[in-house]
Amino acid sequence: MVRFGLLGLALTGAFALATPVMAQTPGFDPDAACGAELRAADDTDKLMIAAWLHGVGSARGQAQGPVDLAAAMDLLNQLFSDCLQNEAASLNELMAGAETVPEVAATGPEATGGTEQEARALLERFLDPGADRVALTAALKPSPEDIAAVYDEPVAGKLVANYAQTFTPGIQIGPKPDQDSLLVFYATTAQLKSGDPVLANFPGGYKDVLPYFRGDHPIVRFKFVTAGSELGLAFDGLVYVNGHWVLMPKPWRALE
Repeated sequence: MVRFGLLGLALTGAFALATPVMAQTPGFDPDAACGAELRAADDTDKLMIAAWLHGVGSARGQAQGPVDLAAAMDLLNQLFSDCLQNEAASLNELMAGAETVPEVAATGPEATGGTEQEARALLERFLDPGADRVALTAALKPSPEDIAAVYDEPVAGKLVANYAQTFTPGIQIGPKPDQDSLLVFYATTAQLKSGDPVLANFPGGYKDVLPYFRGDHPIVRFKFVTAGSELGLAFDGLVYVNGHWVLMPKPWRALE
């Protein structure tokens, strides 16, 4: 669903919304599959799409603030992220989802998604040699609202600043060339906070941030490995919050 926050780029990776160069383009079709439309869009089309998003969102009471380049970037970033979850959906369908799909309560367990199977399916996309890992990574950038739903202050505020520096344009995660398999360690933040044995599957630094956890959210540590091996490239902090997966690695660094 479309939410108007500060999220990373998706589908086309770290694109730039510089001053658009006018060209002979057919525009865009809000009833066509979003994946094809967004990949084909040039800078002019992107600005047209952003203006359309703002107009539709304003009419539905979903968008606020001035129509400027920063707002356009925010709207496009969120649209690209949402489209990545279902590239066959049209822009109209994504906007309809923004109106009809409720937010998941930040203070309770994630009841509408965030299963281990969903996390695994998302991460397995990084194993595809043809995957756009820059786009996939950008789609996992947490917004300040996501961070605040998972962590109390002062950790939340420091993580907002930390992740703004981490998720720079072009950054990507993914396996090394010889890594073709995935290991997933799934839990919830409430389990970690309670001292459940599953805590042993997560880096020791999590013990320092347990008092700052808010609510109960699915959380995953994962490794890209060579088939049959338990050693590989490890990542932590894949969290399901506000209806989508985001990556909040090494949160204990906010306390250093």
